[in-house]
Amino acid sequence: MKERVLEFYNSDFEGTLFPMETCRVVIENSYDELVNYIDKVGQDSEPNFSFLPQQVVYASKAKQHLRRTKKLDPVAEFYLYFMCYKHRKIFNRYQNRDRQSFGYKFSEGTAVPINTSYIEFNERVAEIKANYKYSIQFDVSSYFNSIYHHDLVNWFASSKGVVSADVELFGQFMREINAGFSIDFLPHGIYPSKMLGSHFLSYIDYSMLIKSEVMVRFMDDFAIASNSKEIVTKDFQTIQKLLGQKSLNINSIKTRLYNEVNGSIDQAVNEIIQSIFGTITVFHGSDVGFEEFEDVMRPLNTEDVSALISLLDRTDISDREASLVLETIKLYTNELHVYLPIFLHQHPNLIKKVYAFCVHCADKDVLTQEFIKLVGQGNYLNEYQLFWIAKIVESYLLQTNDVGKLLSLLYEHNDATVISKSKILEIPEHRFGLPELRETHLKNGSSGWLAWASAVGSRKDPKQAKNYLMDYFSKVSPINKLIGECIKRL
Repeated sequence: MKERVLEFYNSDFEGTLFPMETCRVVIENSYDELVNYIDKVGQDSEPNFSFLPQQVVYASKAKQHLRRTKKLDPVAEFYLYFMCYKHRKIFNRYQNRDRQSFGYKFSEGTAVPINTSYIEFNERVAEIKANYKYSIQFDVSSYFNSIYHHDLVNWFASSKGVVSADVELFGQFMREINAGFSIDFLPHGIYPSKMLGSHFLSYIDYSMLIKSEVMVRFMDDFAIASNSKEIVTKDFQTIQKLLGQKSLNINSIKTRLYNEVNGSIDQAVNEIIQSIFGTITVFHGSDVGFEEFEDVMRPLNTEDVSALISLLDRTDISDREASLVLETIKLYTNELHVYLPIFLHQHPNLIKKVYAFCVHCADKDVLTQEFIKLVGQGNYLNEYQLFWIAKIVESYLLQTNDVGKLLSLLYEHNDATVISKSKILEIPEHRFGLPELRETHLKNGSSGWLAWASAVGSRKDPKQAKNYLMDYFSKVSPINKLIGECIKRL
């Protein structure tokens, strides 16, 4: 089981909102110790062991909206992956083609990739709309932030094969990571949470009150279809009442009634794109973070490229269009180093595309300079942007000439947060005064992200110096001791 849990965790790591090496290093190297730690958390005889209240973080969404969630510490993060894999059978319930929930399952012990499932969902929705006269598509408003603690625990308790001790530990986890607050507790952006959120809604899939010929779902994105307008309308209202029993509401802005199509993109943009492409298919769904462009009809000429790049100067350009522009810059120019920081600043919810494209930037020194301009000019940068710039530094820019200046600007930025600073501290770098900065956090008697990241950032220090610091750090709390012992073994 150990190998499969670690495989599950690592397969999801880079796709999470805030992938912290602090968690990965501890989980990969202290599996047995984490299992023992969690066993103690569930024992009344071990009052010093508990799940800790988690750090609130904010990730970017479309149109400058923020996604409020939790960044889990190594113990809490491990627990979710471990628990979901242990109870993987409850996520593989039988469904027929007319009542189908896509994704968030295990197949032969391996988690099914989200992007693959979302493409299948879109294809099924397109098939349904072609075969039935009437369809309604809708999703739940602020779904993860609205689930009620006790409803989720009751769902888990009703699942076949789950023993009472596991239910009690699950309830304790949900309660303690949110300091007792009963909503807004489920972390976003990690596969186990998505599994829980997806299968929590399965009571709607199996409801005998739904009469439409077809209902399909991806997480909280629904599509229902029928040849009867009356049936599909009644079902839509029935589902709203079923959701209301769990204090959940439909997002009215995104609802599409009776085969309505999405509003067309801006006319000026549309004119440019229509001259270049035949069909553009873009998959960009709930919590997917995935775009795919299809059916390119011809290569672009200089005028096409200039026209598309000029769209970045428009304040009303959508994220889909901006993503297309970035693809164009990658394929047809040598100026990625100029546009990547601009793109990250203007479209923060597409940061992962910027991160992925950094590998294609030939001159990393110039890219570092462009990020220095962005970070050092007093621009507002949110937590998500600062975190991912630091991750770009760690992955691509550590060998560039002025990386120390960039790290300093990131750490001292006016908008820096505990998590964005911790991302820098966990980089196992011995230059730029980072060892001394980490030592401050390791010796000040604290137990939190700055200290934990500093410990993990020390993992490549000389053994004697590292062990000396870990001895002091480990005395503060059980989780410090867990992390400290892990780092001493490396």
